[in-house]
Amino acid sequence: MSRTLDLGCGDIPRNPFHADELFGVDVRDNLAGNIKSADLVIEPIPFGDESFDYLTAYDFIEHVPRIIYAPQRRHAFIEVMNEIHRVLKPGGLFLSHTPAYPHGVAFRDPTHVNIITEETFPFYFDDQVRWGSIYGFKGAFRLRHQEWRGPHLITVMQKVAAPDSPAAQPGAAARISVFIPVHNGEKHLAQTLDSVLAQTHADFEVLCIDDASTDGSAQILARYAARDPRIRVVTTPVNLGSAPRALNHALGLMTGGYFVYSSQDDSFSSDWLARMHARAQETGADAVIPEVVLHHEDAPAKNRSLVGLAGDADAIVSGREACLQSLSWSIPGNALWNAGLVRRLGFEDFSLNSDEYSVRRFFLECRQVAFSGGRFLYRQDNPDAVTRRFDAGRFDWPYTQLRLAQLLQEYGFAHEVVRKEIDGAVSAMASLRRKLDEHRASWTASELARAEAAIARFEQRLSLQQVLDPPRRMERRVARWKNSLRKLPTKLGLRRP
Repeated sequence: MSRTLDLGCGDIPRNPFHADELFGVDVRDNLAGNIKSADLVIEPIPFGDESFDYLTAYDFIEHVPRIIYAPQRRHAFIEVMNEIHRVLKPGGLFLSHTPAYPHGVAFRDPTHVNIITEETFPFYFDDQVRWGSIYGFKGAFRLRHQEWRGPHLITVMQKVAAPDSPAAQPGAAARISVFIPVHNGEKHLAQTLDSVLAQTHADFEVLCIDDASTDGSAQILARYAARDPRIRVVTTPVNLGSAPRALNHALGLMTGGYFVYSSQDDSFSSDWLARMHARAQETGADAVIPEVVLHHEDAPAKNRSLVGLAGDADAIVSGREACLQSLSWSIPGNALWNAGLVRRLGFEDFSLNSDEYSVRRFFLECRQVAFSGGRFLYRQDNPDAVTRRFDAGRFDWPYTQLRLAQLLQEYGFAHEVVRKEIDGAVSAMASLRRKLDEHRASWTASELARAEAAIARFEQRLSLQQVLDPPRRMERRVARWKNSLRKLPTKLGLRRP
């Protein structure tokens, strides 16, 4: 569930990132709805640390005093930027919408100007130069987008995530937390649990989240938990309705330094965990992907294996490259993850298959992604699987792809990459709508209502203006700025030390 906060919002907070939950902080005396009132020059932003995925400020920053002298000298602008950094989650985005400012070159120093300009950013608040640190700025942002729209400059910054270290997590040297969401999975559940318990890597825990099953799944889980203490059963109070929500429900119980999850009908080679863990220890990678077999138990001739990067299991790639390759399923998202990364980001739960979105977001936060031996048998022949049924939930799939396109756009992927995902989502929804027309007579009123609501949600998001589409000219402009700074001492007649 994504959350956004609008600063200085007035009566109506703005939501350009289309987050699921919207909050506002008004600098005026207004407590209507979910809008909180605060004097941000004196008080902190009235939310906890890392509360928001997005934060926006429209024509607000320039109203913050640059310097306050009484009762002591304070850099109020810097303090507000620190607060913005504090309430954003790692990787979160801050959008600044500021009016044109005259004499831009004269206002490079944030002690002289309380506004985000092409001069104050990237140099004062970025993750490279960070000149604002001499005035007390404690964080770091990465420039994602900057453009003029009429008389206003729009700047989008991303909070730089601190690196996660498996060694900092309890049991990180060995323990793996295996998560298995379960809902009415009695047909294959015992086979999946047997496959986990047969692992040669012994230091693992299995968290099985029973999402209010109505078949014999609970009894199977209880039997296996009694047999092996490494299996822990978590029961949801009500049906949460999706694997991502079930996973989030139990994330706080994780004790391992590594995280991996499986569906209730998958199975594995006995060295699956051992090979991934060894590779993670060897490379320090934040994600390790085993051989993934698209598995047809009753028709093995249909099986297809995904091994390494184009067959190279020794490859090591950046998280960004892994995300790009995963879009076409050149590499899968079934991976052993750094548990700290997963614990920090959690799973988006906006749709039945939003884990497909989340693993791409995980990749984008990885420093390195490696590959290993061991086989993950990803079952393809279960007609009851959520990925195989045609029901109202199936209309979530195009929406997830559309959200993924926006994520790629936020991270500055090429326009053609983003466009391909948008076009794919539109095509998928059109196909589903045609199929719905064929099945409409056989569906219940509630099923039709859910499908129509999903279509409306998709169309609404599609119609909204995409905020981020970083142009190449911005990259060239930043390069020119940095080059001019390097030449500045020479222009001033100064010698380099």
